[in-house]
Amino acid sequence: MARTSLEAERILPYPPADLCRLVGDVREYPKFIPWLQSLRVVKEEPRPEGGWEGVAAAVVGWKAITERFSTHVRCEPAKGEVDVSLVSGPFHALDNRWRFEAHEKGARVRFWISYHFKNPILQAAVAANRDKLAKRIMGAFEKEAHRRLGQR
Repeated sequence: MARTSLEAERILPYPPADLCRLVGDVREYPKFIPWLQSLRVVKEEPRPEGGWEGVAAAVVGWKAITERFSTHVRCEPAKGEVDVSLVSGPFHALDNRWRFEAHEKGARVRFWISYHFKNPILQAAVAANRDKLAKRIMGAFEKEAHRRLGQR
């Protein structure tokens, strides 16, 4: 089974822990991720130093296609890590990592996702647009960081 992987990296002028909390705030995703129609946290347990771990259920849509899936999410701002893995949905596999490291200009943000859809047509369509998709995901988070954390 061939997975598609996307990667993006940015230097942003914010503290790594603030950016990590922003990415870990999955309830807000439908407000700024264009294809995400809804998301709810169905299980949540606090982690040390302001983090959390749990399960989130999402509905995504692209044109006439709508899919539902659930993921396990672990957010640890003190470590600068957000990890996401598949619980159920239209994927054979889904793994996502965000890493936030201190940088002289704020934070180095690294985004990585690897997935394989069960539907071969959907897999081919998303794989064909993977470069645009990685830029769009990182761009949405960057814009949200500017909105929530301010221009710097």
